[in-house]
Amino acid sequence: MVAKKELQSKIEQITNLPTLPAIVTRVMHIVNDPSSSASDVAFVVGQDLALSAKILRLANSAFYGVPRTITSINNAVVILGLKVINTIVLSLTVFDLFPHEKKSSLFNRTAFWRHSTSCALICRFLAEKMKKFVPFDAEEAFCAGLLHDIGKVVMEQYLHEDFHKALKHAKQHRVPLFEAEQETLGYAHTDVAQWLTSGWQLPVELQLPLVYHHDPQHATDCADIVALCHYADFLCYELKLTIDEDYSAPPLNQASADLLELSPQDIDDLAGRLSMELERVNVFCDIAEG
Repeated sequence: MVAKKELQSKIEQITNLPTLPAIVTRVMHIVNDPSSSASDVAFVVGQDLALSAKILRLANSAFYGVPRTITSINNAVVILGLKVINTIVLSLTVFDLFPHEKKSSLFNRTAFWRHSTSCALICRFLAEKMKKFVPFDAEEAFCAGLLHDIGKVVMEQYLHEDFHKALKHAKQHRVPLFEAEQETLGYAHTDVAQWLTSGWQLPVELQLPLVYHHDPQHATDCADIVALCHYADFLCYELKLTIDEDYSAPPLNQASADLLELSPQDIDDLAGRLSMELERVNVFCDIAEG
């Protein structure tokens, strides 16, 4: 409890911690309004010329593989759909909020985003494979996977000394970073994510995986998407899609894996599909960071 209070005190002293721009919350609201149309989203997005340019670059990239050239934001919304545009807007904005900085020997920001995007892809693939009804779709799963470790990049940027203390401990003692954070600091990147996103007005389906992906058994709501994000993060370590192979994998919560009702064949299909998609992950990150 003392450590959590110290964390709150440290965070309250950060005066420039980023908040989501109004355009993102407006897009999320429109997308979740059943009476909305493609033109409603295009009108809002079109007011930000820099964001619009990036959206068109990403929409026309190999990541989405659209067979025809998308020439306008309205076309992008019609062809890709409201949910995908929502994903793109949120993704690009988060990349901009935490711009790439000089490389750290302990925390490679480029590798971090590639891990996050790989986890997002796995979440999307698994959501498409799930055989039972779940109250979220593949695009929500992608967003949850992309943002699941956002607390780490916040710590790197704003709680640098604390974070590097935990990183060193994780490497020296060969323990998962989540455990190293708790052992050395008394709090973890999931606690930071909870505080950060409480002001972002994210829907609970996106916020809770950020908070509970290492403790899925404690998620009393949105258990399916939390379990999905937990399992996708675990699979990233199994598939060597990590920030640094020197950091140990977090343990798998088997009950969460069982909750998803995925078959061994589903996982084999995932591994095969992912090997073809990894180059597209790099395209996504390059455009988002550019």
